Amino acid sequence: MAIDFFDRLTASVSKTAKQVSDNAKSLADKNRVRRDIAAMENELRNRFRDIGEKYFTETQDSPAPEYAEMFSAITELQTNLAAKQHELEALDGTVACTECGRPILLGSKFCPSCGAPAPAPVTPPPAAPVQPICPFCGQPVVPDAAFCAGCGNRLPEQPANSAPVNPAPVSNICPNCGEVLAPDALFCAVCGTKAPGVD
Repeated sequence: MAIDFFDRLTASVSKTAKQVSDNAKSLADKNRVRRDIAAMENELRNRFRDIGEKYFTETQDSPAPEYAEMFSAITELQTNLAAKQHELEALDGTVACTECGRPILLGSKFCPSCGAPAPAPVTPPPAAPVQPICPFCGQPVVPDAAFCAGCGNRLPEQPANSAPVNPAPVSNICPNCGEVLAPDALFCAVCGTKAPGVD
């Protein structure tokens, strides 16, 4: 009777162990299949993205009418992205190399990564003159006008434009590298050369 009990116990444990093993194998198989599905879905999204980018690049100058709005949004995003990248470069004091894309410190003549010539610094466009506005009705008015053409009210006097002030000439310049030095500098902070007039 005791042997019969142990035989049944052994059979029950074996059966349970086989079920656990089968369940673990089934779970591992399911996870493997799920990973394969996720990888294939990701690959499919990448292929669709590649087709979209290729189509955009090839037809951006004359998109189909049903895509014109999306193309316009993409072009606007690209422009805004480039402006933000330039803004970040300006804050970092760098500019992107036109050959390798790596940052180059402003004022450098060559890229430290690939040796390509640094791009010429971009000068911002001059600020547009400010159009005077009537303080009563908000209509634009002609500079130096005495009355608003929109509402007829007398305009306050505009301040006269002051003549530009010429800055004093810079006299403390490094004789070696041309860096402008502080008036009390003894040495150039860029190249270490003694400042003019220092014995």
